[in-house]
Amino acid sequence: MNRNKGFTLVEVLIAVIVFTIFSVGAYQGYAAIYTAIASARHKALAADLANARFEIIKNLPYTNVGTVGGNPNGIIVAQETVVRDNVSFVITTTINNIDDPFDGVIGGGDLIPNDYKLVEINIACPTCKSFDPIVITGRVAPKNLESASREVNRYLT
Repeated sequence: MNRNKGFTLVEVLIAVIVFTIFSVGAYQGYAAIYTAIASARHKALAADLANARFEIIKNLPYTNVGTVGGNPNGIIVAQETVVRDNVSFVITTTINNIDDPFDGVIGGGDLIPNDYKLVEINIACPTCKSFDPIVITGRVAPKNLESASREVNRYLT
C-alpha cells in the first residue's frame, strides 16, 4: 500500500474554515472591547466638561448667570461646540428663573420673584457611537436671598 503523506484538500479546507471562524470571533471581541473603552472615555470627557461648565457658572456673579439673549439674560453661550482629545462635544446650556414657594409668596406680591436660577447643562457627542448625552441640573442662587425675601414679605403683610 502506497499512502501519500500530507493533507487532502478537504482537510485543508476544514482547517481554513475553522481558523476563519475563530479569527472572526476574536476580531469581533476585540472590536467590542475597543468600542466599550472608547465609549467610557467619551463619557468621562463629557462628564468633566459638564462639571467644569457648572463650576464656571456657580462662580459667576448672580446677575451674569443667564444665556446670551435669553431669559434670564447673561454671559453664557446657549450652545457651543467644544473639542477635547480630538472629540467634538456639543454643550447646550439652559437657564430658567424659578419662583420658589418657600417664602410663602408666589407671583405679584413677591418682592423677589426670581428666587433662584435652574441651570441644565447637556453634553452631546454627535460623532460618538453608543453615547447617551450627559445632563447636569442644578440651582444657582445668591446667599440668603429667599430668607431675606421671606422676612421682608412677613413685615409687609
